[in-house]
Amino acid sequence: MVQSLLGSLLLPGLAVMVIGVLIVHHIFKEEYDELLDASLVGKAHLLLEFIETTQGSTGFDVGSLLDFENQLRKPDERSVMWALDEKGEVYAQSKTVGRFPLPAPLIPGLSTSDGHRLIVLRSDQPETGSVVVAEPMIERNEAITDVVIGVVAGFIMLGMLFGLSSFWAVRRSVAMIAELSRTIAEKNEHNLSPIDRENVFSEITPAIDTLDGLMARLDRAMTAERAFATNAAHELRTPVAICQAQAQRLRAKLSAPDQIENIVEIETGLKRLERLIERLLQLSRAQSGLGLTAVATDVNPVIKLLMTEMRSRSAQPDKVQLNFPEGRCLTRVDPDALGIILNNIFDNALKHACGPSQTIIDASQPGHVVVFNDCDPLSSTDLDRIKQRFIRRGALSDGYGLGLSIVQDLCAQSGCRLEIYVPSKNSPRGFAADLRLPKGKN
Repeated sequence: MVQSLLGSLLLPGLAVMVIGVLIVHHIFKEEYDELLDASLVGKAHLLLEFIETTQGSTGFDVGSLLDFENQLRKPDERSVMWALDEKGEVYAQSKTVGRFPLPAPLIPGLSTSDGHRLIVLRSDQPETGSVVVAEPMIERNEAITDVVIGVVAGFIMLGMLFGLSSFWAVRRSVAMIAELSRTIAEKNEHNLSPIDRENVFSEITPAIDTLDGLMARLDRAMTAERAFATNAAHELRTPVAICQAQAQRLRAKLSAPDQIENIVEIETGLKRLERLIERLLQLSRAQSGLGLTAVATDVNPVIKLLMTEMRSRSAQPDKVQLNFPEGRCLTRVDPDALGIILNNIFDNALKHACGPSQTIIDASQPGHVVVFNDCDPLSSTDLDRIKQRFIRRGALSDGYGLGLSIVQDLCAQSGCRLEIYVPSKNSPRGFAADLRLPKGKN
């Protein structure tokens, strides 16, 4: 983008500079030639008047012409003069003529010959003849060249200044656009606040106003959606708990096996509904921005408590190996967020463990929790799918496809890093989750 903008700015500027140099060269050459030609004509008239006056009084000879040159010519002047009779024969000339030959035939007026500019001026008196005054073109060319070089140098300096200014302006503009793009990219479902208008072009303010309005409407819609999900989940917990209690009382009163089996199925369905409500509440909390606390706290007691609860929930506690954390682990991760993350990881580990090996929870390293369970390995495609919301590992799975989605959202908000290995390291089977907590200081 920078190259494109600079190219679109500098190429026209370069073209204007080239055209400007050509115009200056043309105008200066024309005016300078006109000025020097007038000076040359003036010298010829002066010489002719001098010869006419001298011939009328004392007679004219070569010495008189030399005296005229010595009196009127400047030391650095290179012009040369000739005096011709009525037949066109030279009877007097400057001593600096050298080998410069007069062109033949001589044409009255101004002309250029052999690198010299000359004027042939005839007298009105036949006996006087004519005079020729010439000067080398090299002086004119040097002067024109010097002027053109000066103009080119000035344009180059101006072009460099213009280029640097353009580069700075373009870089600043691009940086502002990049910063605005970064600010917009940081917006997500947890941050839909208005975009910062500092150092923003006035031309794109209407677009930012439109975007702010869109985000405000989206924020209201998402807030309403979250409020509905949270309220609905909260409202459902009480009737579900009542139904479970009534089902348990009814089961206690029944004696027929088929009726008891039906009641057990009802209880199982109510428990699944209760877990779904719990997941929806977790999802709502994750979407509300739960993640970090203002002050770093020791989370090792939380981790120990969750690990102990996991073993108690397991149908085979002896197949669960726990390596508890030691010492302290200070982090700014919200304890509730950490509890939701670990509970979902632990539940998945217990739910899908199907091999002879133990389920291992290793939290012995500070800020580092590793969960391993023995199960059939997943393909990379299946792993990507189960990370999506409402995607389950199998059609008959007891889950709801929300666990890993909730975990990923909370990890992103809290700065935790979760790595999943399928199969686990150094094994052809298994599922391993490696959770690393960000360090914090009081």
